[in-house]
Amino acid sequence: MKDKITVVEDVLQPFQCAGVTLLPSRIADQVASVKAYYMGLHPNDILRGFRARKGDWAPGKELGGAYSESGLCFGQWLSGFARLYKSTGDPQVGERALYLMREWAKTIDQDGYFGYTDRGGDNQYLFDKYVCGLVDIYEFMECAEALEVLARITGYMERKCFDGETTDRNHEWYTLPENLYRAYLLTGDKRYFDFAKRFEYTEYWDAFANEEDPFGILPPPEKREGFHAYSHVNTFSSAAMAYAATGERKYLDTVVNAYNWLKETQLYATGGYGPEENLVVPDGLPDSLIDIKRNHSDVDLRFHFETSCGSWAAFKMAKYLMRFTGQAHYGDWIERLMYNGVGALSPMNEYGMIQYGSNYSVFGAQKMRSTVWFCCQGSLLQNIGDYSSLIFFKDEENLYVNLFLPAKVHWKHSQGEVIVEQETSFPEESTVRLKIQCASSQYFGLRFRVPGWSNGVVQVQINGEAYSVDTVAGQWATLQRNWDTTSVVELQFDMSIRGEPLTSYLSPVAVLSGPVVLAKASVRSGHHGGIPVESALRYPADWLDIESEVRLNRFRQLHYDQELRPLYDIRRGEFYQLYHTRHGEESLCADSFEYSGDWKTNSFCRYTASANATCEIKFEGAAICLEGIRGEDGGMADIYIDSEHKDTMDQFAYTRARMPRYDQSSVPFRWSIDGLSMGEHTVRIVAKGQKGDRATGSIIRLSGAKVYKLRKY
Repeated sequence: MKDKITVVEDVLQPFQCAGVTLLPSRIADQVASVKAYYMGLHPNDILRGFRARKGDWAPGKELGGAYSESGLCFGQWLSGFARLYKSTGDPQVGERALYLMREWAKTIDQDGYFGYTDRGGDNQYLFDKYVCGLVDIYEFMECAEALEVLARITGYMERKCFDGETTDRNHEWYTLPENLYRAYLLTGDKRYFDFAKRFEYTEYWDAFANEEDPFGILPPPEKREGFHAYSHVNTFSSAAMAYAATGERKYLDTVVNAYNWLKETQLYATGGYGPEENLVVPDGLPDSLIDIKRNHSDVDLRFHFETSCGSWAAFKMAKYLMRFTGQAHYGDWIERLMYNGVGALSPMNEYGMIQYGSNYSVFGAQKMRSTVWFCCQGSLLQNIGDYSSLIFFKDEENLYVNLFLPAKVHWKHSQGEVIVEQETSFPEESTVRLKIQCASSQYFGLRFRVPGWSNGVVQVQINGEAYSVDTVAGQWATLQRNWDTTSVVELQFDMSIRGEPLTSYLSPVAVLSGPVVLAKASVRSGHHGGIPVESALRYPADWLDIESEVRLNRFRQLHYDQELRPLYDIRRGEFYQLYHTRHGEESLCADSFEYSGDWKTNSFCRYTASANATCEIKFEGAAICLEGIRGEDGGMADIYIDSEHKDTMDQFAYTRARMPRYDQSSVPFRWSIDGLSMGEHTVRIVAKGQKGDRATGSIIRLSGAKVYKLRKY
């Protein structure tokens, strides 16, 4: 292995698949199952298309699906096998990775063309996957041959892009810099740096670096474009590696601001994002959970999260953020997806079909398999190969616990080796025990992430005695002391059931225990699971009784034939419901409001552009959500609650997201307030007749409101 180039020092260092062992658990079972599945694929089947294109003897059978057309997963499989070898130490996995690479290398043409079928498949999309696989084999298996192959295929792509044979940037080109920058930092070869620079997604990244609306860079709406969710999250890992390779702060600002934007506007309670593979326009997330718009069924919205690939992009992005900032709260996203994302997938079948997407509709859903040998069958192997690198982090004097699950880490501290073993059934139980072993007494810090869902409530004991430590949600709690040769730290979390609406909204609401999203499903015969904590609560009706809400809304029909279970415990084909209307909801139509001034009516709303035009809404409840429609001609209005000025709303939004499978041409508007005293209130909306700098008009549009008569979820 050549000396690495270090431009930016990691604040926290991941263990990168080495030194961490998964212990028996549901997560370890998934790793073992996926490993056995992929090791069961015959290499001749995997290599058949490459060999056939070259004209060599090509035994084996076609795998089918997209793989038979392009060898779509091959680079991801090289990556996944390399990571899995490093994390498990299984020599058979390592041999598989090297055999596949070497046999594939024999089929590469003299000019460096590397494809599976004909030269129609030589775009940047596939090249990116192959670069990732070769870089991972070099980094995790220390195999110099991978660099020779990488140089050959890179030469081909350089000629294609620089010499004018093709200058088109096609499918997901903007994800390329990540692995090219990794190749540069690992080898010092500047050709990879220069090639990565060519594919930087400058316009999109700069929108986030400058904290601007990314939808503003889309072309005019008639071109029917939007943002493909997975790749437009995955590209932030390219921005992160651009920061690592250059040290330029704007790249890190891009990733930090992008995370904040994703958390505030795009993430479901599961950590998933991207309904029908689209990033969502402002205020559009609640609509995505309701498959009916204006009384028309949105039949094309089949899922809300491209689960395996989406988890892979999020894991990488969050890990880079933890590496470069040292902050704990990014680990919350990793944790959510470990239990509710890729960690909750149903198994593949013998034909290579996978649960491509996860559905969160308020009307209920099922886990269903769909695509055969597509991109998600590649990222699944990468995900499980990388699980062990997400659990612990380190710096010179501290060991960090990011995820709470059964695992053992060997940390080479300056004073000697430290072994920390997690003993827990978390999240099925609320206690985590950390057994610390040192050859001799050592002084260092043991830091653990205080989850955002915990509200900072964590009880800590060391060797059976209560220990006082600051536990702030979203930060690291530090246990700094001289550790004996054997010590036990016990963490006790509050796993109480809670309702969690979409960020910044009031409804719909998911039900969670700790990081685990609970699904309402029928009771299974002989099943005694339910909520994953020591609790008498098992059924939705039980939970609602405690809140005195059993008679309200969707739960009015519930009896004891339904229970709450973790999403990961829902089997393929079982009907479940993940999101629920907040209790006590009452809809008010715009025609029931009182108006003064110049207001007009169309088929969807009341609207005005006149200064001082006023709308009053009288309601009884504890919360209200105003609804309307945004537009590029949207204006500004003041909002008063019981005569007290609360906010100035801005209804401007770019209306350029028109992806064919999920129409977002009509941009919703929502403004809400919660926690009001229970009783009668008056909302007054006063149009200002003003527009922001980006807007073409000053129109205010109101379509209705939702009132909530209960203060609890």
